[in-house]
Amino acid sequence: MSEDNGGDKRRDLRDMLDELDKYFEDFERDIESTVRNAFFGHDRQNKPFIAGFTFNMGPGGKPSVQVFGNNPVRRDGFRAPINEQVVDEKNGLLRVILEMPGVEKEDIKVDATEESAVITAERGEKHYRSELSLKAPVESESGKAEYKNGMLEISFSLKDKANKGFRRVNVV
Repeated sequence: MSEDNGGDKRRDLRDMLDELDKYFEDFERDIESTVRNAFFGHDRQNKPFIAGFTFNMGPGGKPSVQVFGNNPVRRDGFRAPINEQVVDEKNGLLRVILEMPGVEKEDIKVDATEESAVITAERGEKHYRSELSLKAPVESESGKAEYKNGMLEISFSLKDKANKGFRRVNVV
């Protein structure tokens, strides 16, 4: 009798584990289907999909996460290029570097304010768009860009902090 109970317990455990396996297989299939539809859509099944993220330490030691590549939320086909911003206090520059292979310099458009920049480029099936909050205030009209071997580098003069908003008022 005790052997039968032991056998039943093992069989019950095996049945439970088999059911759990089936549940996880179904769950995995559902997740895969959801992700595939969300990221690729029905019309994008055969096109390459690129996505990733980087982690950095931002100003003041705050963690910064950057998402790049195809954006599953945007359906307009634009890809966010991977980018980096380097503040060069010594030379008074902010360098913005973006990886945008497959376009020509004539395809690139850069719009900037003191606090942000929007970079777009389109050629054939390559569509890039990046909306950046700049790490430091810049003189937007000072921007100079160079595109070479798929890399775009934009340099801006840092906004002079010493005289920010200061104006001498003459007493008459």
